[in-house]
Amino acid sequence: MGGLTDVGFGLNPVTDPIRNSPYVQQWMLGAQYSFTNNDLLDISYVGNHGVHVLAQYLEWNEFPASDLSLGNALNAQVPNPFYGAITSSGCGLNNPTVQAGQLLRPFPEYCSVTEAAPAVAGSTYNALQATYTHRWHSGLQLNVSYTYSKFLDDAQGASGWAFPGSGSSVRNSYDLSAERSVDASDLTHSLVINYTYELPFGKGKQFGAEWSKPMNAAFGGWQWSGILTAHSGLPISINPAQNNTGGFGFNQRPNIVPGVSPVPQNQNINDWINPAAFSQPDPFTFGDAPRFLSNLRAPKYVNWDMGIQKYWNFSENKRLQFRMELYNAFNHPNFFVPDSNLGDANFGTITGAYPARSIQFAGKFYF
Repeated sequence: MGGLTDVGFGLNPVTDPIRNSPYVQQWMLGAQYSFTNNDLLDISYVGNHGVHVLAQYLEWNEFPASDLSLGNALNAQVPNPFYGAITSSGCGLNNPTVQAGQLLRPFPEYCSVTEAAPAVAGSTYNALQATYTHRWHSGLQLNVSYTYSKFLDDAQGASGWAFPGSGSSVRNSYDLSAERSVDASDLTHSLVINYTYELPFGKGKQFGAEWSKPMNAAFGGWQWSGILTAHSGLPISINPAQNNTGGFGFNQRPNIVPGVSPVPQNQNINDWINPAAFSQPDPFTFGDAPRFLSNLRAPKYVNWDMGIQKYWNFSENKRLQFRMELYNAFNHPNFFVPDSNLGDANFGTITGAYPARSIQFAGKFYF
């Protein structure tokens, strides 16, 4: 078919013959201080700059954004110059008339011309990282890590479909800089604590050194381990009630209402987003809400996984392990992001949560 391939339909996906290779520039500066032979504090600044980062897609069949000022005239039916030449179409290019806006597009014979995963975006990440490490000593091993960071970019990448809201869409493919916001995975505060502690009971321990063999076998030599994870909520992206740009490859986000906080006064899972903070943009405009809002976030996440284990040694190369693991040990509720579609009846309502507590037991024989 040559040059007639997909005429009357979408040319998807296309690939730029001169494609840049994504890369990341990284830098860091840090200092360490050892309080004792077993205790170390590490404080670092970490930064990186992503160049030619992948976007999810770009639409190259958009007419100049200035033509949106034509308004409803873009939707007017005009004689179709392709009528008779195109016999089948996904967007009406086989009809006697066609939308006027279609003929303003750089490739009017196609419904769309979409480039998948173009290497056109950029990102920046800056973080303060602090880590305290207590090496194994006196039955305890401990690692505490805290990060204060900010992650900015102007495209969501190939995984954008996985995030709710309008963050994966691009309003105007010719102005990617207008898409710059915090990334969908931006976490302002993140704390992770992991540890392993030998309980001080049994032979050779602080308590129970004189226990009998049966007593020691039952109550001595237990270990307690765990991972505590706590971090800020993920930023939220808001979808408009409808995309009234007229189509033609453009997308839209809501307008921000000046002076109105997007966080309700008594925020709860049934009222997580203040709808009065957003409004539907006028037709043929883009809206001014960012891809993701740094001042409107999903609920914070706090989770504590624990494990209890014990070994019984029968000989030099034979031993039995018993292990009990508790995921979300305290059954703390951690909620998903709320409905962020402005036109939904459930807008701002959270209806999902991460799994509740679960417990599993395991035994393993080493030989």
